[in-house]
Amino acid sequence: MNFIKILGASGSKAKGMGTTSFQIFKDIIVDAGNVINSLGDEALEINHIFLTHSHSDHISDLPFIIESYFEKRKTPLTIYALKETIDILRNHSFNDLVWPDFTKIKLINSDQDSLIFKEIEINKPIEIDDYKIKAIPAVHIKGACGFVITKNHQGFIISGDTYKNPTLWEEINKNKEIKALLLECSFPDKLTSLAKTTNHLSAELIKEDLVNLKRDDITIFLYHLKPLYTKDIKKDIKKNEILKNGGKILLEGDVIHIDKGTIEHNLISEDKFQEIMKINLALSSETNRDVLLDKILALLRKLTGSDAGTLYLKSKDGAKLDFKVIQNDSLKMNKNNLNWEPLSFSLEDGTINNEMVAIVCANEKRIINIKDVYKTTKYIFKGTKDFDKKTGYRSKSMLVIPLINHEDEVMGVLQLINKMDNHKIVDFNKSDEKIIKSLASQAAMSLTNTQLILSLEEFLNAFVSTIAKAIDAKSPYTTDHIGKVEKIALLLAKAINDDKTIYKKIKYNDNDYKQIALAAWMHDIGKISMPDHIIDKATKLEKIFDRIELIEFRFEIIKKDVEIKYLKNEISKEDYEKEILNLNSHVEFLKATNKGGEFMHDEDILKLKEIAKLKYIKDGKEIPVLNEEELYNLSIKKGTLTREEIDIIRNHAHLSLEMISTLPFPKKYKDVLNIACNHHEKLNGKGYPRGLHANQITLEDRIMIFADVFEALTASQRPYKDAMKLSQAYNILNSLVDRGEIDKDLTEFFFNNEILHKYANEALSPEQIDMK
Repeated sequence: MNFIKILGASGSKAKGMGTTSFQIFKDIIVDAGNVINSLGDEALEINHIFLTHSHSDHISDLPFIIESYFEKRKTPLTIYALKETIDILRNHSFNDLVWPDFTKIKLINSDQDSLIFKEIEINKPIEIDDYKIKAIPAVHIKGACGFVITKNHQGFIISGDTYKNPTLWEEINKNKEIKALLLECSFPDKLTSLAKTTNHLSAELIKEDLVNLKRDDITIFLYHLKPLYTKDIKKDIKKNEILKNGGKILLEGDVIHIDKGTIEHNLISEDKFQEIMKINLALSSETNRDVLLDKILALLRKLTGSDAGTLYLKSKDGAKLDFKVIQNDSLKMNKNNLNWEPLSFSLEDGTINNEMVAIVCANEKRIINIKDVYKTTKYIFKGTKDFDKKTGYRSKSMLVIPLINHEDEVMGVLQLINKMDNHKIVDFNKSDEKIIKSLASQAAMSLTNTQLILSLEEFLNAFVSTIAKAIDAKSPYTTDHIGKVEKIALLLAKAINDDKTIYKKIKYNDNDYKQIALAAWMHDIGKISMPDHIIDKATKLEKIFDRIELIEFRFEIIKKDVEIKYLKNEISKEDYEKEILNLNSHVEFLKATNKGGEFMHDEDILKLKEIAKLKYIKDGKEIPVLNEEELYNLSIKKGTLTREEIDIIRNHAHLSLEMISTLPFPKKYKDVLNIACNHHEKLNGKGYPRGLHANQITLEDRIMIFADVFEALTASQRPYKDAMKLSQAYNILNSLVDRGEIDKDLTEFFFNNEILHKYANEALSPEQIDMK
């Protein structure tokens, strides 16, 4: 994924607001105004910090990032900035007076410096993993800059603090990869003169500068609003019509997805994700129903920060919702098996009861979010208000969730009441709804009997294998790929478990094998979105059909025209035969080029361009024998796919990561996500989708990486290559080892183990088996 997480977006310190900081990858941030509060312990993962300038609201967390986690840090913290900013940090911050000079302090048990300053230069990109980060000048203080950040041909600009800046618009206008601009807007229009004096922007200054933008597809996000003037600035932004294409004023917790063009607030954090996993485990392991009901409400309240809640179960006759549990922290109340009056699904006249929110929630099977139960007129809250009157409590925000089982039947309704934030009642947000929706399903499933819970695992395996078979079936050329990857991975894992040499300390149990198998079945799940014509692209010009036939037809037209010239005595027989021979040679060259291969030479590219200059006559007009798109495809140097098609193919890894990361795996399958989604990672850090390095790639990940590559090399039905012999595959795998892409020990272990021939004899043709 290509995203920006907003850690802080305010132009000043204020209660509940964080100053500027953006996270663009798990270990890369731009500016450090609000890192510790936003990331908590995840700040330990930050290794690279790019600074726009040296003002305190952009650097305030720098010392805390390194000092707070010094004992745990294994990697130096590198700060990238222009020379002027680095000089200020050396002289006025990390100077052994204000803060220790960490550039002279080694990491614990390491000879590496704990802090590294790296001076950058304007317009000279820095590459980290898949990211290119280029500094551009900002109009602010000396040494100020903004950043152009690009990944996978999609980029965005963070302006930094700045006044009107022509460079921003020049970069955007000339670079079509840029999709978004994060632009400062510090002051209201009434203080435009102050904005000019301090080299900042107001809405009217931005509007004046927007005349330089020559594109209409850029999304503009605004940040750095001074808290004292927020209301006025928002009015001015609206008046001047600054925000375009889905842009907004950024808030702490916003996540901008550059690749999808969407924005969401409060993306689930790693801590919250882990909490969800704990809840799933707790619910799935509880068999006592009364304890389970109490646990469901308590855990979901904890996850959403709810002060109170109630839980109803549908009666056996399906006519009512029975009160089962009520919890209230403020009133120190926790009761279950209540004999309170049930809620009826129908009124006395037999009509549907649409007055009570819990009944509507159950009938319509949807989550209902209410900001204030006393202000809504849509539902009657007589019971809630009577309870408040009796106890002195004040119910306000409420999230009502149906508990729906695996057969799409409503088993009950959960009500979460009064979400708390810093001892204040706040509204439940979309993130709460998203999380609770998935967990409510888990809670409902936990209310079924133990046998159903056990059968769900069988269903999961069957479902995943069905999806995997559907993916393989998308193309006749990848049939059984997933099944063969599973076979190779399990053979390797079991051989490692039995090994008494280099892997003698590695032991796997049945759950480990199931986890590896499940990951194998899911590793290509993202390919479900891949277009068939790309997966099956056997030639460079193939789409619905192979367009080389159209080009051959055009050459036939040219040859007919040459023949006509000959018949009209406009050219000699010798010239005619020479021209026809030349045209036939061009056709054969194009047909050979269309098949693709390991490499296309530069002289062939030049010849292709010369052929593309030929024209044929259609409807009295001269038309190039190759259109631009055909020339582009035929110019592919390796294989049959264009760069764009390769990006689409590679995107399956990103999609797999997104899809699998939403699944609430139980604890015993906690590593399925990484094992499945890391199969295109490389030990040298140049893989995808996450650009992991060797120390981040586990042995199980490496098993899946090897299995995927080996199966692809030895597959016999790929349209762009013949089935490789084992010796060829071995040589290629060793070249990957030499490039630092795959595990050397694992490769040698596989080829020196009996499992090689066990697999080869079962899955390969006899012609491929040329190694003993």
